[in-house]
Amino acid sequence: PTAKKPRKRSRIRTMTASSSAGEEIVVPPSIPSGFRRRRREIFGGLFLLTVVYRAVAAIWSDATAAPAYCPDDSPCPRPDLLAFQVCSGIMQLYMGLTGFVSWHVTKAAHARVPATTEGRLFGYIPESDRLNAGFLVYQMFDFFASLGIPEHRTAVFLGHHALSALTAWMSLEYQLVHHYALFFGGCSELSSIFLVLCDYDVYFPASRGSAWGALIFFCQASFAILFFYYRIVGWIGVSVPLWRDCLRALKVEPSGGKGNSGGNSGGGGKQKMSMVDKYRPGKGWFLRAFLGMDVALGLLQIYWFRFGIVPKIMEVLSEEA
Repeated sequence: PTAKKPRKRSRIRTMTASSSAGEEIVVPPSIPSGFRRRRREIFGGLFLLTVVYRAVAAIWSDATAAPAYCPDDSPCPRPDLLAFQVCSGIMQLYMGLTGFVSWHVTKAAHARVPATTEGRLFGYIPESDRLNAGFLVYQMFDFFASLGIPEHRTAVFLGHHALSALTAWMSLEYQLVHHYALFFGGCSELSSIFLVLCDYDVYFPASRGSAWGALIFFCQASFAILFFYYRIVGWIGVSVPLWRDCLRALKVEPSGGKGNSGGNSGGGGKQKMSMVDKYRPGKGWFLRAFLGMDVALGLLQIYWFRFGIVPKIMEVLSEEA
């Protein structure tokens, strides 16, 4: 019979050593640089998006925007807005579908790491690694592209892109929260796929009653449903285990744990440290910041849904009636 190939070990193991005083010392696992591993995809993605942006702006240089987006309140060419929407659509499709497939179809988000706090926070998931690289590319490109677009060149937009890029880089570089990244950076972006077309209709309005108008109505409905499902209900549902895992990982406990006192036979005590310091020393601030952004974005999305999306739904329904 053919011998089975040994399974690769999950990259979340720690090692222990004993000091001269007999105290057990935790040696964190060696984590290779995620940015270095994905640098070709990252720089290649930035180059590709730049090419697409320039090409779309050049080919459709006469794309006429609504008067509200023109200097003198009359229709004018705004190829920059069109090119931005095309690039956003490409990246939203990649991130949303990667998250959806990994979370719901192949279930790689759940199957590739142990169903433990250590697995969900520190385990390695290739799909999440690629998603983080794509998310970093998207946020970096959006940041620099927004500098040339007045509608996007605001402190809120630029700050959002900068913080999102930093979060993606940390998750990629130090192999953190891969499990949760597939939901928050992947599944939650599904609604944005339809938002891209909805925004396009704002900049370049379609004629009501046309086939394009029907498509925009479908996109508006899909955006509202997916936003509510993933960014309200799903966001809260996934945030609960996220908080539970992060608070447990940040809690300071004896490092030896149960049944692991052999290294203290010399009379030394067990090292008191948190789980995050065992696996990613000095990165506890990232988990705290991640929890802070989880709450801030969650509340902001509830606000958007209640005061932005719901009134728009009522307006559209009244128009159709």
